[in-house]
Amino acid sequence: MTVKRYLSGFFLFAMICIVTIVLITSCVSAPVEPNFTELENKGTLMGIPTPEWVRLYVQRGTTAIQSLSQYSDKYVIIGEESGVNRQFVISWADMASAQQRIGALLRTNIASRYEAAISATAASEDDHTSSAEYQQEIDNVLSAIVNVSYSGAQRENDWWVHRRIYDPDNREIYRDEYTAWVLYTIPKEEMNRQIAFAMETSVSRDSALYDVTVALARDILLQGYDIDERQSAANIQRTAASSYDPPGSIVARAIDEVNLLDEYVIGRDVAALILSNYRIWNADPALTDYVNKICQALVINSPKPSSYNGYQVVVLDSDEINAFASPGGHIFLTRGLVSVSKSEEALAAVIAHELSHVQLKHGMRAIRSNRDIDDWVRQFMFTGGNIIADSINAGFSQIQEFDADIGAISLLAAAGYNPRGLIDMLQELEKIQGGIRGGFNSTHPSPASRLVNAKIALVRYENMTDTSRFRQDRFRSIIN
Repeated sequence: MTVKRYLSGFFLFAMICIVTIVLITSCVSAPVEPNFTELENKGTLMGIPTPEWVRLYVQRGTTAIQSLSQYSDKYVIIGEESGVNRQFVISWADMASAQQRIGALLRTNIASRYEAAISATAASEDDHTSSAEYQQEIDNVLSAIVNVSYSGAQRENDWWVHRRIYDPDNREIYRDEYTAWVLYTIPKEEMNRQIAFAMETSVSRDSALYDVTVALARDILLQGYDIDERQSAANIQRTAASSYDPPGSIVARAIDEVNLLDEYVIGRDVAALILSNYRIWNADPALTDYVNKICQALVINSPKPSSYNGYQVVVLDSDEINAFASPGGHIFLTRGLVSVSKSEEALAAVIAHELSHVQLKHGMRAIRSNRDIDDWVRQFMFTGGNIIADSINAGFSQIQEFDADIGAISLLAAAGYNPRGLIDMLQELEKIQGGIRGGFNSTHPSPASRLVNAKIALVRYENMTDTSRFRQDRFRSIIN
């Protein structure tokens, strides 16, 4: 009897469970009734189905459209308008302006980036200045961005629908509404360049926001205006390499025509000119081997791992704190600069910065010609070494230094280094080089202005795992 009662109880319990599961499953799988009915749309009379971009936008937003392969190199902008008057909504779709939509999106986006940038640069400096204190200057920049006539923007498509929208609690209550969408696209590189130019030219050099604005402009140029978009090292280098000269210009085409051998030959001449002022330090072969291993780790993970004769790092016998790079892959670090490095991350950051100069062809861009490609190549082959050496001695432009820092951060992250190594190195240089003339200060912008730029670029990698502690023993064994 005990067994029978037990079995009866078990079967009863099992039946209750099965019924419960069936009820739960039926509830979960029951379709949720939409709160609207589509009465007609632009394609109703012609039997044209709703385009994919419309379905994606309605279900998941602009990001879903942006992920389509045909828009990988373009920004997608959607204009949307609703109303009860069909003719008004359709007329709006016909007259909608890409300029207005881009301007509206950018105003909000850039304003939030200023807020983040001011917070990022003030975080480690006990500076409690808020963006509100710079609001007038920020508004001037935003106005310049909104008023740009963005070339390259195209109206790709439009669509409208007529819906009956019901009250969620009573389907007897409803309203009819028309909604229209317009799809615009603009090449990312072109739009980034126009935004960066508008920003850089809309703020004066004596403005308290000058460094922040230029840094934001370069970050947008190299990585895009969308802060959620994390570009690869290859994309950053490619964008930076084409940012100075319009595609198809004499300089841009001439640089493309210079082969790796010619670049190496001219770089060797520049290296010889540098070595006429410095001696190579051969007293510590282990150090030379160490910095070259760091360089190779960066190079192999870079967009341009090949050069005619490889990349080499040379340590110069000088207490001066300085570093140089020449075309083709020659990188020079002074003994003084190595000695102030506090970690392998910091030392790798210096090498990555100089490597970026090489891969972005900053030295070669020192040669300018308004005539033709043959004339540019003649300058490059016969006087290029002296021109580039003069540029290195005088220092690259602030914009090129900013780009090299952003490129360095990307290279460090790609190789597994903590990109914050660049921040640590710049802060150390700021302490040491404070008001000193010569050395690093004569060939690079002030560490303070570079810190602003680097901190803004670093925001993209703030969640990266820090593995620097695993390399610190190796660093200490080499750098005494």
